[in-house]
This record gives sequence, structure tokens and C-alpha cells, in this order.
Amino acid sequence: MTLDEKLEQFYNSAMESATSQNIEIIEEYQKSLQLIYDEHKEEEIRKADAAYRAESERLLREKNKDVASESINLKRKLSDRAYDLKAQLFGDVSTKLQGYMKTSEYNDLLARQIKTARDFAGKDKITIYINPTDAAQKASLEASTGVELTVSDRDFIGGIRAVIQEKSILIDNSFLTRMEESKNKFAVG
Repeated sequence: MTLDEKLEQFYNSAMESATSQNIEIIEEYQKSLQLIYDEHKEEEIRKADAAYRAESERLLREKNKDVASESINLKRKLSDRAYDLKAQLFGDVSTKLQGYMKTSEYNDLLARQIKTARDFAGKDKITIYINPTDAAQKASLEASTGVELTVSDRDFIGGIRAVIQEKSILIDNSFLTRMEESKNKFAVG
């Protein structure tokens, strides 16, 4: 083998070795770049997922806040409307009650209430009060029931109130008390 041939062989051998090392370095560099790319991609996906969850939670909280606010507004409107309807209803009841108090049935009711209170008291002393608006019927009620009546200094719309002092008993058949009890028990909806 001549020197040129040896050089040619050495050159080819060196070139093969350099080429294979070059390929190895490039492959290693590509693997390194791929690894960096994969890590970067995973990090960006994690960031995107975190941002998505955070924004979803923020939107959900905002929606819940809006729903709660609207719910409160609707409840307030419902409550106001219920109050208006209740006031209108009891205004109508009061008007009808005023009409009823001008009838003979009302006088019969007063007489029954007076007799019931008198019978309940038995032999105990009882003071029976009628409403100031019923003062004109006092004499006729006393005549029909045989009970001395007292005109109250407080307006309780109608009906009677009675007190048995010895037993500390109050009999309250007043329309005012009945209306207040009805208002307290009444609920719209």
C-alpha cells in the first residue's frame, strides 16, 4: 500500500469516524431539544389548565353572586307584594267588619259573648267592656243580657273584653285581637 492509499484510507477512516460522531452529537442534541420541548410543552399545558380552572371558578363565583343578588331582589319584591296584598285584604276585611257591625247579627253576637262571659265567671265578679263605638247599644244589651256593661276607654274595633279580677282572667273576644291574630298567622304563598 502506497502512501497515497494509506492517506486515502486514513482520510476515509477519519471522515467516517467524524461523520459517525457528528451523527451521534446531532442525535443527542435532537434528543436534548425534544426533551426540553416536551418539558416546556407540559409546563405550558399545566399553566393553561391552571388558568382555565381559575377563570372557570371566577366565572362560577360571579354567576353565583349574580344569582344570589337576583334571588334577594325577587324575595324582596315578593315580600313587598305580599305585604301589599295582606294590607289590601285586611283593609277589605275591616270595611266588611264595619258593615257587619251595623247589623242586628252583630248585636246578637255581642249578647252571646256577654252571656258566655257571664256564665264563665259564675259567681265571681266580672267586668265586661264594650267598644266605644257600641256605646249606643249599651242599654239594650244590658236589658237583653241582665249584665251591667262598661264602655271601654280604648277602641278595640268591636266585640267584648271581660275581666275577672279575683282570678286574673282576661276574656278577649275583641275584633282587634282577632284581626291581629289573623294577621300574624296569615301568609301569602
